[in-house]
Amino acid sequence: MKKYTGRIVVPALFFILIFPYLGWLGHGERRFSTFGVIYVIIILAIAWCLGAIYDNKRKTIAILQDSEGRYRIFSKYSKELVNSFNEVIFQTDDKGKWLYLNPAWKSMSGATVNESLGLHFSKHMDMTSYQDVLKAFAESFHRGNKYFRVDIKLNAKKGTSWVEAFVKLIYDDAGKFIGTAGILSEINERKHAEEKLVSLNEHLAITSSKLSTAAQLAAGIAHEVRNPMTAIMGFVKLIKDGGANKQEYFDIVFSEINRIEQVLNELLVLSKPAEAVFHEKDLKESCNHVITLLETNAVLNNIQIHKNYDTDPIFIYFDENQIKQVLINIIKNSIESMHDGGNIFVSIYEKNGEVFVSILDEGEGIPENSLQKIGEPFFTTKSSGTGLGLSVCFKIIEKHGGKVFITSELKKGTKIVCVFPTVLPSAYNGNENVQVTGLGQHENK
Repeated sequence: MKKYTGRIVVPALFFILIFPYLGWLGHGERRFSTFGVIYVIIILAIAWCLGAIYDNKRKTIAILQDSEGRYRIFSKYSKELVNSFNEVIFQTDDKGKWLYLNPAWKSMSGATVNESLGLHFSKHMDMTSYQDVLKAFAESFHRGNKYFRVDIKLNAKKGTSWVEAFVKLIYDDAGKFIGTAGILSEINERKHAEEKLVSLNEHLAITSSKLSTAAQLAAGIAHEVRNPMTAIMGFVKLIKDGGANKQEYFDIVFSEINRIEQVLNELLVLSKPAEAVFHEKDLKESCNHVITLLETNAVLNNIQIHKNYDTDPIFIYFDENQIKQVLINIIKNSIESMHDGGNIFVSIYEKNGEVFVSILDEGEGIPENSLQKIGEPFFTTKSSGTGLGLSVCFKIIEKHGGKVFITSELKKGTKIVCVFPTVLPSAYNGNENVQVTGLGQHENK
């Protein structure tokens, strides 16, 4: 009944107002005319329409009041809900300036909301993260995507903090970009776990590389020891049987025993701790030890190692164990690159106050598109490699203040030149300098 209040009250009110007029028309000789009746009907119809309009307006006002009440309740609890989030909810304009930040921003960045509003978002992150955000934004914008996600290193007052940004691109009705909105969530624990996982993977890769190298060296050493042992057993049997020229047999036996001792000494050198201890030593002597250690592996693969240097010593300051590790890795890579045999040329010479160690092989060579990546961790051209061997070598050479030059050509071979300064370790600048170019000529020194 309430929804018809206007349509009842307004016509009744109008009828009361015109009632005296109706009474006047019906008094005495005055009669109701047709015009008067039509006039009264029209007045009552207008009154009924006004009442209907009143009812509709009253209903609309009631709906608006109810909506306003609901909106106030929703706004109140929405604001409380947003303010209770641990994640940062933000909005920026089309220039990247903060328009809105919830209170969680202070605990994340250390800056208050009022201090940050109006500032560009890049003020709170390092340059690398800023470039990552711009790249992710550009890709999403050009592809027409409305969302993108990116990890950011936040420069907070309490220190750096990793956050994950989930960003929505906002457009107006005309399709014009007007800003962004999104959520920032702390991911420090996740990042630390990822770093530990990467470190663990690197450690496992290095361990695997060491085990692989040890297995290959063990095979060569076993062969190197077996040969003299066979000779020793044969000559001991001849001596036992009373053969002639016993002194000559003894000389051969002792020679073979010395050869075994030399190989075992080289094996013990590799087992020493890896701390860098610089001494002034003869680089050629260390290189000779490495060649002796790997020569058997080379011969088994129909490879000859040629030493293109004289016997005069070249003394520099270096850690012998680490430089031997470098030479073992490089020469072993050369051996593995020559499947059909060939030659390896090792040259050592001094020029203009620097010592050059050149290792040239006749292997498969390195593709030009891979040459620039040589030495990067986990990059390898071998199917079973880890990509850490040369990376470790380059770090050792860097520690010695040296430089590395790599040249290669497919089907012709690879040449690696290590350059060491003839100065004390304290004078090293510690800068890594690795260069790669086309294949050069090997030196005959």
